[in-house]
Amino acid sequence: MAADLPADGGVAPTDVARLHDPDRFLTALFAPSSMRERLFVLIAFNHELVRALEMSASRATAGPMAALIRLQWWRDVIEGRAGGHELAAPLSRLLGAGSLPRAALLALIEAREAEAEGFGTMQAWRDAMLAGPGGFQVAFAEALGETDPGLLARLRRIGAAYGAGAMLRHLPALLRTGREPLPADRPANTTGWLRDAGRGWLLEAGAPRLNRERRAAGLIRVLAARDLSRDAGLPERRGLGDRLAVTLASLRAAP
Repeated sequence: MAADLPADGGVAPTDVARLHDPDRFLTALFAPSSMRERLFVLIAFNHELVRALEMSASRATAGPMAALIRLQWWRDVIEGRAGGHELAAPLSRLLGAGSLPRAALLALIEAREAEAEGFGTMQAWRDAMLAGPGGFQVAFAEALGETDPGLLARLRRIGAAYGAGAMLRHLPALLRTGREPLPADRPANTTGWLRDAGRGWLLEAGAPRLNRERRAAGLIRVLAARDLSRDAGLPERRGLGDRLAVTLASLRAAP
């Protein structure tokens, strides 16, 4: 099965994160240096789950089965039953050391499986956003040692809000990959309801206070808030202002 999963040509997880998920890569740079590797591997793993959806043939022709098979292969990797991908070895090592949260990674796979099946309702989409980009933010925080349920719940909403903002920024490109990231019963004004959903999650989350060791887990809130505050179209690439805003937020983190 590993042969059916195109790899990034032996690219290191750090470079995969930098190239394919620069927002989360940026926030990971503010984590303690001893913890950055696990975050880069986590980001690369999340990227591979997204690729499992994008590599599928047209849904109209093949349905979700190809994506589901690939996602099951990643579940086997997490549970120690498969290997052969360049990311499998660092994943297994970090999971064995307790540096990555196994349950949270399995939950990310389940969220992508839900997306592969398609969202029939707005509620199903909301649940998947909280489980997918929201679940990623929980995994990110847990990898840094955060265990407080209240803080993790707030970070889950921040992650979902970031996901809504990312859809605003990249929706045309997402649709071109063959993914189906939107619910079937969505309102006609896609931009408006995505923005409203993201702003609602940010309001619920507030601004959680994290200590300096875990501050990186909350920095994605800065980018989510900036994306969701803009009523005009969002540029594909981040500007210097976005990066400076993240840096300033890191400096204001609680001691």
